[in-house]
Amino acid sequence: MYLVVMYVLSRLFVLVIFLLTAGGVTAQSLGEDAGFLPGNLRQYQFQLEKPVERIEQLRYDRSGEPIRGTLSPDGTRVLMDHYQKGQRVKFTAVYTDGTSEELSKSSCFIDPVSMEL
Repeated sequence: MYLVVMYVLSRLFVLVIFLLTAGGVTAQSLGEDAGFLPGNLRQYQFQLEKPVERIEQLRYDRSGEPIRGTLSPDGTRVLMDHYQKGQRVKFTAVYTDGTSEELSKSSCFIDPVSMEL
């Protein structure tokens, strides 16, 4: 009887290890799937408090390096390509009345753009 219990427990242990390993492999392959974009190709966005006509000089706060970005058609969001996560950005917002304002956004307010199909 003891040998039967030990045999069943050893097979159960092997099965559990196999299932855990298979789950880990599946989780790793999701990032390589064609439906997922690599981290360096994703777009990021932030919201503006009020609509603007255009943005100028979109750049990283510390380095001053320019960022390629576009304004949404309604003028309330800025979309950025190849954003380096964790960085504060600065830009000049030009409003419809012609006034401009130097603004910055913390990385806390910058979110990835969800790609909906």
